[in-house]
Amino acid sequence: MSKTMVSKKGQVVIPKDAREKLSLVPGTVLRVHVEGKRVILEPLQELPKEAFVSASSKVTEPLLREAKKTSDKSKRLLRDLGVLID
Repeated sequence: MSKTMVSKKGQVVIPKDAREKLSLVPGTVLRVHVEGKRVILEPLQELPKEAFVSASSKVTEPLLREAKKTSDKSKRLLRDLGVLID
């Protein structure tokens, strides 16, 4: 078992043997969660490239406009109900 220390900035170095076992490379995104007094770091699985599609602005712009309108309406409703305070 390896040991590591928390730096003044709250950073932790994952020991080399652990990085190698988990195939962690620079840029690997880790999920952090706490269980009791334990901190658990888990590498997030990357989605396969096939899960993504390429879309032109003709497709994305109307979707983004609609999402913004919906978001603005939701914010107004929540603000009117006194739930959301700017």
